Amino acid sequence: MTHTQQQFLALLRSGLWGTPPDTELFKGNVDWKSILRIAVDQTVQIIVADGIETLPKDLWPPKETILKLMMIRVKTEQMHKLLNSTLNQITEALNERNIPSVILKGQGVAQNYPRPTSRMCGDIDLYVGEVNYDQACKIIANLDTRQRAGTECDHHMHLQVNGVEVEVHRYADFMPGKRMNKSIQDWTTESIGKQSVWNELPIWNNEDTRITLAPRTFDAFFILHHTVRHMITGGVGFRQICDWTMFLHKHHAQIDTIMLHEKLELFHMRSVWQEFGLLATNILGLPAEELPLAPSSMNSRKTEKILRHIFISGNFGHADGNRKDNSKGTYIKRKWRSFRFQSLRLIKLLGLFPKFILSFCIGWLSEASIRLIRLK
Repeated sequence: MTHTQQQFLALLRSGLWGTPPDTELFKGNVDWKSILRIAVDQTVQIIVADGIETLPKDLWPPKETILKLMMIRVKTEQMHKLLNSTLNQITEALNERNIPSVILKGQGVAQNYPRPTSRMCGDIDLYVGEVNYDQACKIIANLDTRQRAGTECDHHMHLQVNGVEVEVHRYADFMPGKRMNKSIQDWTTESIGKQSVWNELPIWNNEDTRITLAPRTFDAFFILHHTVRHMITGGVGFRQICDWTMFLHKHHAQIDTIMLHEKLELFHMRSVWQEFGLLATNILGLPAEELPLAPSSMNSRKTEKILRHIFISGNFGHADGNRKDNSKGTYIKRKWRSFRFQSLRLIKLLGLFPKFILSFCIGWLSEASIRLIRLK
C-alpha cells in the first residue's frame, strides 16, 4: 500500500471505532486531497471525517477541507432523514394492506454504526416476496404523483418516492445457475418469506414505525454475498466492507454458527468469509473474537491482493479506469464488451476465491449464453 492509502485506512478505522490513529502517520506534509479522493471513491467520506476529528487539531487538514466535509455531513444527515421518513411512509402504506416487508442493507445496516448518519446513503431495498410483489409495486408507485415508469430486472423493480430510489424485491438475493439460485431462494423463503416467521424477525424502531430486518445469520451471509458479488461484477468499495464489519461487531453473538457454516459450504463461500474476515479484523479493526468461524491463521497472503482490487475499483467499480461505458453500440457489441470485461475480472479474482469463482462462472456462462441466444 502507498503511504496515502495507509493514512486513509488509519482514519477509516478511527472513524469506525472512535479511537485516534497513529499520529506519526500524519506528521509532515499530508496529501489531504488524495486521501479525500480515496474516501470519495470508497464512499466513506463521513467516516473518514469522523476519523479526522480524533486527530490533534494541529494535524487537521486545511480549513477549506474541513468546511467541505462539514457540508457533506450536513447533506448526508438530511438525506438520512429523507430516507428514513420515506421508508416509514412506504412501510405504513404496505402495512395498511397487510403486506409485510423486510429492509435489506441500507438504512437498516446503518443502525449498526455508532453514528448511523456517518454512513453514506444509498437507496431503499425492500423485500416483499413473490406473492405480494405486484401489489406492493403498485402501492409504492402510487405514493408519488411524480412517479416515472418503473424499470424492472429479474429480481426487483426500480421506483422513486420523494426523489428517493426504491428497489422493491421479489427476491432478496440471487445466484447464477439454477441449482444455486434455487438453494438461495429456498433459504430466503424459510428466513423472511413465510408468514410463520414474520413476527419473529428483528425490529428497528424508526421513530414510530417498526421496520422489519432479516434474521442475523441470514444477514451476515447476505451482506457479505452482496459485497463479493459486486466485487466480481464490477467492483466494491470499503462502504460495503464497513457495513459487514459493523454488523458483525453488533450482532456476532446472535449468529447461528452451525447454520452459517452449512450455508458457506453450500454456496462455496467459506474462503470468501475467511478472507473478508481478515480484512474486517486486520485492516478495519474488528476484534478477532467478534468474527464467527474465524480462520485458524489470522494472516493471509491474499489480503494485499484484495486491497488492491478494492482501491482500484472503488464503490461499485466507479473508480476503475478500465471500465467502459456499456450504453453505446448495438446489442451484440454491448454484450460483447460486458462479456469481455466480466471475463477479465473473473480471471483476476480466480486465485483469490477459486471454488466460489468457478461456481459463479459455471452459472454465469450458462445464463449469459441463454440470454444471448434469446436476445434478451
